[in-house]
Amino acid sequence: MTTALPARVLYDFDGQAGNNELTVFENDLITVVCEDVGEGWGEAVKASGEQGLVPASYIEYEGAYETMQPAGQDDWNEPLPPPPAPDVNVQFDNTANTAPDQDQEWSDYDSDEEQAVRQTRPSLSVDQDDDSRSGSHGQRSYTMKKSMNRFTPYVKSGAEDFILGKDNEEISDSDMITIICPNNIDLCWQPNNVVTVKIIEPIKKHKFKGMKSFMSYHITPSTTNLTIERRYKQFDWFHDRLTEKFPCFIVPPLPEKAVVGRYQQDFIEQRREKLELWLNRIGRHPIISHCNVTHHFLTCQDEKDWKGGKRKAEADKTARSGFFMTVKCDAPLPDTLISESYVGSFSVFHKKMEGTLDKLVKQNDDYAGKMTGGIKHMYSKYGSIFKELGELFDTGPLNNSKPVNVALMSTGRCYQEISEVYENQPRYDAHVMCESVREYQGMLGAVPDMLHVHKGAAQKVKDYTQREGEKDAEEEQNVLQRYSTISAAVMSEINHFHSERTIDFNIMMRGFLQSQIEFHKNIAQKLEHALSQYPAPETLE
Repeated sequence: MTTALPARVLYDFDGQAGNNELTVFENDLITVVCEDVGEGWGEAVKASGEQGLVPASYIEYEGAYETMQPAGQDDWNEPLPPPPAPDVNVQFDNTANTAPDQDQEWSDYDSDEEQAVRQTRPSLSVDQDDDSRSGSHGQRSYTMKKSMNRFTPYVKSGAEDFILGKDNEEISDSDMITIICPNNIDLCWQPNNVVTVKIIEPIKKHKFKGMKSFMSYHITPSTTNLTIERRYKQFDWFHDRLTEKFPCFIVPPLPEKAVVGRYQQDFIEQRREKLELWLNRIGRHPIISHCNVTHHFLTCQDEKDWKGGKRKAEADKTARSGFFMTVKCDAPLPDTLISESYVGSFSVFHKKMEGTLDKLVKQNDDYAGKMTGGIKHMYSKYGSIFKELGELFDTGPLNNSKPVNVALMSTGRCYQEISEVYENQPRYDAHVMCESVREYQGMLGAVPDMLHVHKGAAQKVKDYTQREGEKDAEEEQNVLQRYSTISAAVMSEINHFHSERTIDFNIMMRGFLQSQIEFHKNIAQKLEHALSQYPAPETLE
């Protein structure tokens, strides 16, 4: 509809100018030029002539405003809070006016429930700038998406239904997941080929005649070497499916959405790097990397096939409680006491690791602050003083002082160069380390859900075995066996985490120390060169 209609704003809305949104305030009078441009947005003009998008649910058309007040009340003393604004990353397309049966590109991405969850504006503090967690040193954090589900991870996982034998779905052999014990000590997932991924050439695309924009990422997996395009909301869907399908896995969080600066080149490149890092982390998991939803995400190119695969993934019977039915252990299942002790020890380890990584991030921030601040300025001041001293001495009457004067000025330049080396060094060691550390902070944020699944299952078993009345010995044994299956899955995931951690921190520390060595060598070489400019003492006598 294009008829201009007068309307009143019901709630304040802080629009993002870079996203063609209009900032309006409660009781503002505006003119709506398009009631529905798609996905909960309308287009309006303010009295000043400024035009842009506003949430359709934030406005009331003049004439209908009075009918909103309850009879007998002059005003509302306690107005309701504003409804959630539409997704800030909503897509628009130049094909908006096509026939209804021609779905726009990946347009059926969100189910009704998912749309309701996502229609909350993300926090401004996450990807708004580079300083969200590291002072002024350009490091972003990995922040877990906050769950809006009021149920515990245990309940959501379906573990209770599995423990009590309520899930009787038939599982095909191709869906079975195998746990092995190669050293007769540690349970682990059966190894699989690693899937590597490259993301190149992010492209800004537009919808609704350029009124809305989004980034499209070109992804090439090693399994096919064919390039596909994905948007961030498809990454988001993929992450949600993984957390649903594998209720006791440590699924790393996605880098959060950006509210501002989304199309700045630096941010685009950093987002590309983080998404590539995330996909390669997924690709190293022996189970996640080869599941159906991962295959669908990394290979599907046809729009119709995408929609079919999406619906199939959302109706996956092997998700939640069905996942535990797919687990097959080719080793003796762990004893209850052993599994509780093992998982409990990891819970303690997890908390200590979180605390230690927080300290490491803070220390890296302090280090970077000093390198780019105090130490840099100290060497720069030394350089200025040495250079000034050399210039001063050069005005003296003694001819044999010339070599020393030149050397002093050379030393001044040397110290100014060293100050720049100090300023640049954090990007090669501290910042690189922080990227690795923050990825692990994100993964550690997913650990509590896994632990809650195991804890809830253990409590359900205790409640079942300690209940009063007659007990079915066979069924009780089945309950214990099903609990052992959950324990084996959790223990295998814990061991996968430890295996990855060992490899990653070895790479991280080797890189950090190598960078430190090169840094100190560089400074030593500059100082040696400065020293070589000074004549031997006996030549000045």
